Amino acid sequence: MSLADLCLLLLGFFVILYTGKADIHEVARATRGAFGSEETDDVLVVEAPADLFFEEGEARLTRDGRSRFAAIGRRAAILGRRVQIESVGKSADAVRFDGWELSAARAAAVARVVKEGGVPAEHIEISMPPERRSPPPPPGQQITVIAR
Repeated sequence: MSLADLCLLLLGFFVILYTGKADIHEVARATRGAFGSEETDDVLVVEAPADLFFEEGEARLTRDGRSRFAAIGRRAAILGRRVQIESVGKSADAVRFDGWELSAARAAAVARVVKEGGVPAEHIEISMPPERRSPPPPPGQQITVIAR
């Protein structure tokens, strides 16, 4: 796909978005679904590759990652939910740490930001389940945040 193709695709998307009479809430739900976020009446689940939320090879959240997880923390605190953070797999781009240390540090960073959002520490759980599952997880580290 060339840059021109991408520009035309983006232009077409904005034309459709501008002229369409879509329900904004429905579009937001569909967008969340495309990025691995799912919400039902009782559970909010966000699942995505950790590389989307962290600086490369580091356990420092990007600005977008920090705001996203803080928003989850605020929402979970308002609803009185417990938050479970799962880190599956190890990061391949680790520089200062080995892959497992980086994955653990990233899960802890998510927990700190969720706590800053208002969830009490005793309502936050971090787990790193083994990779031996069926089907096998995708390569790299996956972060899953579940607010129940």
